[in-house]
Amino acid sequence: MIKGVQFWNDRDCYYTQTNNPTEEILRKRSDGDWLVSCGPSAAVTCVAAMGFNVYCGCPGEYVPQSEEVLMDFFNDPRNYAALKAARPDTPPDVWHGNEVPQFYPVAVKSVFGVKARFAFCSDFNKIAAMLQAGQAVQLCLVKPGHYIAAVAFDDEAREIIFNDPWPGRFKDGNGFNRRLGAAEYKANVKPFYIAYGV
Repeated sequence: MIKGVQFWNDRDCYYTQTNNPTEEILRKRSDGDWLVSCGPSAAVTCVAAMGFNVYCGCPGEYVPQSEEVLMDFFNDPRNYAALKAARPDTPPDVWHGNEVPQFYPVAVKSVFGVKARFAFCSDFNKIAAMLQAGQAVQLCLVKPGHYIAAVAFDDEAREIIFNDPWPGRFKDGNGFNRRLGAAEYKANVKPFYIAYGV
């Protein structure tokens, strides 16, 4: 049986990192190394899949992409003091804020009004229990160094179901509802998580 967040199986709650303005600027100016917004895209996937509103509007017709607005938060100097308070040893004016997991609870609360919690953990069963209780969990892979959005758990297969903001890293080009078993989790997930809606 699969249990997860409210919209774990809804593609409309799946955000990718390959189509936002920051990535376009970097793509146009880089030598091929430009996919950097996996964290904000995974975070927005977590928040949206839980049923929270991620709409960001403008007075005109343009609707900014939610993951882009979250990325902007990390790079807005007005937010550096709050980010530094979350992790004092990592100056946000030097580091790419989207890479620092401790910054996400501050950013997501400020942008979307959703509570989140960072914690160190390498326990597959704990992540499974949070997913089954209806929490979305942002994880980070070791190789590639890359954030994903865990949205459900299949207790029969004993697999985490996640949405990957970089669909192009898979041969079939599909990052939606991928599977992650305990062995792969142990071998390739960094020992921390960001839990949403807590």
